Amino acid sequence: MAGRYKKPFEKLKQQLKEELEEFLRLFILDGLQFRDDDEGRQLVDEINRAFREGQIGKRVGRAAFREFDLEKIKQIAQEHRQKVEGIYKAYFDRHTCLYAAGPSWDPDNPQPPLIYNDIVDKFYDEAAGGWISKEKPPGAAILIFISEKKEGGKKE
Repeated sequence: MAGRYKKPFEKLKQQLKEELEEFLRLFILDGLQFRDDDEGRQLVDEINRAFREGQIGKRVGRAAFREFDLEKIKQIAQEHRQKVEGIYKAYFDRHTCLYAAGPSWDPDNPQPPLIYNDIVDKFYDEAAGGWISKEKPPGAAILIFISEKKEGGKKE
């Protein structure tokens, strides 16, 4: 009789595991955008490595299937989300620049350059307290990125 229930139980357990993994992925990566280039793929690899090194799957699996503790699952996911945000911040910051366009070069009334991020294609608005979608100023633009070289610590 017990063998009769083993197969459906294993199927249910696998389905729960897949749903839990999907929840973790969506929760941890929510709102983060990546470019499909070498740097973006390297970042994804770094995030995946942190997931493995932190044994997130194992810890969440234990909380779900041995302890049946939903709060612990949420706690582990939140802790890992914070770690991922730290990894992502450096990537995001490397894509933040000064956006100097037409109004910046107006000899009668020069405007300061805007702060722009090319991953999210948004401008930073201090009054709004965050990144906003906004029409780009008229005219050609110069994007000024500040980065440090790894050798000798000289800025580019």
